[in-house]
Amino acid sequence: MKTFNHSELKDFLEDESFQLWLLGKSTPEQAQEWEQFPLLYPDKATTFKKAQETLLAIQSDTFDLPSAKVRQNIQQIMQATEPAPVRQLLPWYQSIGWKWAAAAVLLLGITWFSWQRNQRNVDPSTRIYQQLVAKAEIPLEEIINTSSRNHLVMLSDGSSVMLQPDSRISYPKQFNQHEKREVYLTGEAFFEVAKNPEKPFFVYANNLITKVLGTSFTVKATEKDQVNVIVKTGKVSVFTRFDKERVEKQESRHLIGLVLTPNQRVQFDPAENRLLRSIVESPTLLDMPIQQATFEFSGTPISTVFASLERAYGVEIVFDAEVMKNCFLTASLDDEPLFEKLNMICQTLDAQYEQMDGKLLISSKGCQ
Repeated sequence: MKTFNHSELKDFLEDESFQLWLLGKSTPEQAQEWEQFPLLYPDKATTFKKAQETLLAIQSDTFDLPSAKVRQNIQQIMQATEPAPVRQLLPWYQSIGWKWAAAAVLLLGITWFSWQRNQRNVDPSTRIYQQLVAKAEIPLEEIINTSSRNHLVMLSDGSSVMLQPDSRISYPKQFNQHEKREVYLTGEAFFEVAKNPEKPFFVYANNLITKVLGTSFTVKATEKDQVNVIVKTGKVSVFTRFDKERVEKQESRHLIGLVLTPNQRVQFDPAENRLLRSIVESPTLLDMPIQQATFEFSGTPISTVFASLERAYGVEIVFDAEVMKNCFLTASLDDEPLFEKLNMICQTLDAQYEQMDGKLLISSKGCQ
């Protein structure tokens, strides 16, 4: 176990193992020691946090300096902030301490402006991700998928994340020490969340918050696309970080607000700051282990046909049962995708369908 005698900012910045940990290059043992530091030494937590912010401002993935230059900058900052012995009284503008202080301010100013310039070149999703991670109150681990393949990330609660290329995720090493399971994402990932109603699972991606109790879904937050959440199984609740009822929705033991079910998706439009719910482009059959869904109909009432489609795809179909009470269907639709099934049904019955808020609306004049 490493012995920590750190009490000042420079003690952290000059510690090579601290630098390696913050840059994600430390050994698992070192990482564990630094992650536990704020908990073991709460009186030093403020200085610890300030050291993190300072080092990230000097070198981050959006401000690439050679490691030697970073060390030089740290050393100059430390030297500039140390008091210089005064041998004789001099005007303030001629004192060595003033010159060093001015040099330190200049160096930090150059660093800050360089960081700001590089931040402007970062896409909004990544910038928001960095801001959220920096504000996290607990130590986080980060995985960055720089490969061309999907990368499987296993979380401590048994949940799994399939991280897509050019994506990154941050999460706590252990969930059991915290009231909520919270992860931060930029890019795209498919989540399979272990069920735990007592401890909701939250995904923060761009300005969208996805809350689940246990299900599988995809979150996509990239530069070119609007933020998308697509549900495969179960239900999820989606709301924005600016929602006036955000705290209530986060703390509720239930899923409230805009709730998505299988084969539904939601898009967050940042320009209009609103959520748009719809059906996915290619709805898939839900898992039905007890019996396989069949779509062989022979003189079947249309209400029964629509009920079969709802059970199989988890999509709500709205129609006027009284108007269509005399409509019956004879057809074999087993091999057709959902929208093809609907096209064939509507052509047969002289009806039309449209999507609205994640539902399918059927309009018909009835059958003779």
